[in-house]
Amino acid sequence: MELHDVVAHVRRRFKAGSAADVRWSNPHENRDAAPEEYSRVSDPSRYRLVGARATAWIETLTELQLARAEKVTAPSWVHGPADARAVLLTPEGDAALSILVVLGAMEGVEDAVIAIGVGTPPVSIGMQPDCGCDACDFGSDDLVTSIDEMFIAVMDGNLIYAEDKDWTLTVGVNGWSAQGSEDFGELVARAQSGASVGRRMITGSAWLPQKCPQAQTAQPPIG
Repeated sequence: MELHDVVAHVRRRFKAGSAADVRWSNPHENRDAAPEEYSRVSDPSRYRLVGARATAWIETLTELQLARAEKVTAPSWVHGPADARAVLLTPEGDAALSILVVLGAMEGVEDAVIAIGVGTPPVSIGMQPDCGCDACDFGSDDLVTSIDEMFIAVMDGNLIYAEDKDWTLTVGVNGWSAQGSEDFGELVARAQSGASVGRRMITGSAWLPQKCPQAQTAQPPIG
């Protein structure tokens, strides 16, 4: 089994679930966001898609016996989901990173926001939707792909998280993101060569014996 097989299994589970029909186009494909969209969430109920996709991942990984799932206390991240619950997915491989799935509410809708954490104590490597306002809405396909990529980033063994006093760096499926003022290109190169960077650095091996480069690209999310 390769990672793209796992992603295909997730898609099938999702399509069989209650949110399979929740899909909307990118409202900003041909226009910029209007100023009023930054303070508006027109349809928070559609974000139940987030919890459904997360559930599809959790159920897939446990059903395929790739991980053990355990309910744990949600971390108190400053920039994390509100009213959150958490599930820890522990892989079979000793050197692979566990995935902390944190689900929270948005505008009264449960499990409408997901954050993924790694390490002990856990750090967040991403959150979707990262805002939720209408201005930051790029459609359901983009949202589901972004959720998948957070899981894939950990499972393919290429994730790097590093931090120091004044900066943080995350390397995932689509390159790297960072906060602070450093030569992050150099830090990424050093970390990917096996050197330790920052005061804390988190990496792990692949969940599966064989990696699949195709699985690291943006996946057609629902179809």
